[in-house]
Amino acid sequence: MASGFSPAQRFVLFQSLYQASQSGDNNWDQVVALLSKGQQAAQRAQLDSVAAQFANGQRVVMDELREGGVFLEWELQFLKLGLAVGNLAKVYLRLAEHYRLQAEFQQNFRRYLRWPLMITVVCAVLLPLWGLLAGAFDLGTATLVSLLGVLPIVLVCGGLKLASRSHFLRLTSVELGLRLPGVGRALMQYQSYHYMNHIADCIGAGFSLPQALKQSARRLPPATMNSRYYKLAADVEGGELFSTALLRSGILEGVTLPPVSKLGDAKQVPAQLGLAIHRVCEDQVAFWSAYLPWLLLGLLPYIAVLNAWFLGR
Repeated sequence: MASGFSPAQRFVLFQSLYQASQSGDNNWDQVVALLSKGQQAAQRAQLDSVAAQFANGQRVVMDELREGGVFLEWELQFLKLGLAVGNLAKVYLRLAEHYRLQAEFQQNFRRYLRWPLMITVVCAVLLPLWGLLAGAFDLGTATLVSLLGVLPIVLVCGGLKLASRSHFLRLTSVELGLRLPGVGRALMQYQSYHYMNHIADCIGAGFSLPQALKQSARRLPPATMNSRYYKLAADVEGGELFSTALLRSGILEGVTLPPVSKLGDAKQVPAQLGLAIHRVCEDQVAFWSAYLPWLLLGLLPYIAVLNAWFLGR
């Protein structure tokens, strides 16, 4: 990752920040909350210059966080929202949950990868060895065919390692993932989970619905899919009902909605929808971490054709 931390390490980081924010002697969140509440109060009183001073105080805090180099840029967007709503503790908790899911996916992926990887490597090595023992290959040819057989695995592992260290490659891999059947839908649902939680935070802080929708879209991790969230905000600002625009946007596609009786009042709806989407994300993590490793067996035809081609020579 850009700052050298694994998902498990970043989970510990944000979980620790959340726990520190809950301690009785912690003054950090109190300062943040006062800056945010002061800005909101000044805006309601139409004291624009005073509101700007409170906003400048929040920008100073964000500049210090950015210059520290601990947080990724998209994490800073989440923290900006936490500053705006005066509840950094909740943002810490959500970022910890994000990295918990990511660490769980990686752990399960590695566990399920063992058998497909073993089968593929064994085939890549044993087929040329069989050709060597049968006299069809000399030692140099058998070694070359074995190396070419495992080369795609090495390239994929190297690409994933580079992607974890490069911001550009991470964005590129996400955009490629959005175009894959099934995987793209899972990534969209996860982005929608963040979006709904942002809306819930903004509504809880007293933002109007149009303001909440725009701020929530601005504070998401960068992705081309974010255009749907900006469109939703524009539709609501243009007079369309939020419920109608939300259903038409496709954000809730594949999500089992809670009964109306459990949604509570209108301000609780985004939080309840966020929980519903989170349950879908949990299921998607479990499914794709178990399914994706078996795609490695798609290299078996390549290995067979490679051996046949060298044998034909």
